[in-house]
Amino acid sequence: MPISQALYTGVTGLSVMSDGMSVVANNIANANAKGFKKDRAEFEDMLSSDLSTGGGGGQVGRGARMRAVRTIHTQGGIAVTDNLTDMAIQGQGFFVLNNPNTEVQESAGKFYTRVGSFVFDKDGYLSDPSGGHVMGFMAGKTGALSSKLQDVRIETNSIPPKKTDVVTMDVNLDARMKPVPGEFDIKNAELTSNFNNTINVFDSHGRSHPMTVYYKRMEAEEGQGPSWKWFATVDSKEVTNPDPESEAALVSSGTVKFSSKGLLEVEEMDESEGVNFIDGAEPGQIVKLDFGKNIGEEKGNGLNASRSISSKSVTNYHAQDGYEAGNIKTLKIELDGSIRGIYTNGVQRQLGAVALATFENQDGLLKAGRNLFYGTLDSGPPKIGLAQSGTRGAVYASSLEESNVDLAQEFVNMIMTQRGFQANSRSITTTDSMIEEVVNLKR
Repeated sequence: MPISQALYTGVTGLSVMSDGMSVVANNIANANAKGFKKDRAEFEDMLSSDLSTGGGGGQVGRGARMRAVRTIHTQGGIAVTDNLTDMAIQGQGFFVLNNPNTEVQESAGKFYTRVGSFVFDKDGYLSDPSGGHVMGFMAGKTGALSSKLQDVRIETNSIPPKKTDVVTMDVNLDARMKPVPGEFDIKNAELTSNFNNTINVFDSHGRSHPMTVYYKRMEAEEGQGPSWKWFATVDSKEVTNPDPESEAALVSSGTVKFSSKGLLEVEEMDESEGVNFIDGAEPGQIVKLDFGKNIGEEKGNGLNASRSISSKSVTNYHAQDGYEAGNIKTLKIELDGSIRGIYTNGVQRQLGAVALATFENQDGLLKAGRNLFYGTLDSGPPKIGLAQSGTRGAVYASSLEESNVDLAQEFVNMIMTQRGFQANSRSITTTDSMIEEVVNLKR
């Protein structure tokens, strides 16, 4: 092998060291870029030919070359921000972006990124700074998420009112109370009942109406537990057909029976034509009272349900399913990527969810600039789903992922690369000196 071959070998060393320095410089340049994933230069040697030597065969290399620049997808630190729509992924996965107007045609308009610096554009789409739309799953009217992957768009700025259908009660009715003589009289409700409580209910227009429920102890049958009648009433001024002789109007009524241990056994509601609230509200509104899961047909265990034991009558809990009209006040993003709207009427409703994509070989992804990646045959197809499902990580709102560049390590790599370049240049100058000696053989 001619001695001049050593010159070319040294040149390959200078070339790979230059490329390696470019990788190090790029990592340092992006050390503060949100979501940036550092690269690592990987080299390999080159063989030229086999030689026959006195001790047998031998091989002489021709230097080195760049084999690959590998992206290292390790987790970066999480930095808290004051922007709700900033999102960071803790764990595996990429946000999915839809941007058909891209320069990278191989991507088919689909990009993947770890940078969750998103905002809502003028059309309500959740977008990145380049205009790509974040993809996910939108919720229907019932709040259930669709299985169709689509651009995330929040356009539900208000919700209509909902009338009250069910009032949930958790009360204790004192088993020591004696039945009040006579029938319940709505004109003298306080005197013909043992206990009462009040809760606001809503009509179809979203108007609130205080509803008072009166409880009257009934005569217990032999061998049976306590039995109570209840009567739900509203102010007679709130209905269209009031009794002029009464200040209250009956909404609904029913019976609750308890076991000998005081556990809720049977719930019954009397047939009712419903109540007609004023100001054009939907007529015939029926309000049902639910006292919890009974131990009879509903197979309850007595927990989180009304009771009748020897303790002071008290309302432990009450709620109802109606509400007034409301406008969206703020958003809340959960760890599973779901986006919830919080409205001025206190209602929370699921509006959609951000999708995450994982790959069998994320090292096969190619960079498209702007901290975006696109899929290739080597990466395999994306597996898209909700955060915290499968191997996908969690989504943290008001946070951004930092670069995973370690500056200390990069400076060490810089020193090693510089010394490698210096050593290869020395091999060239030394080879030059050897060629000079050859030339000087002839004087």
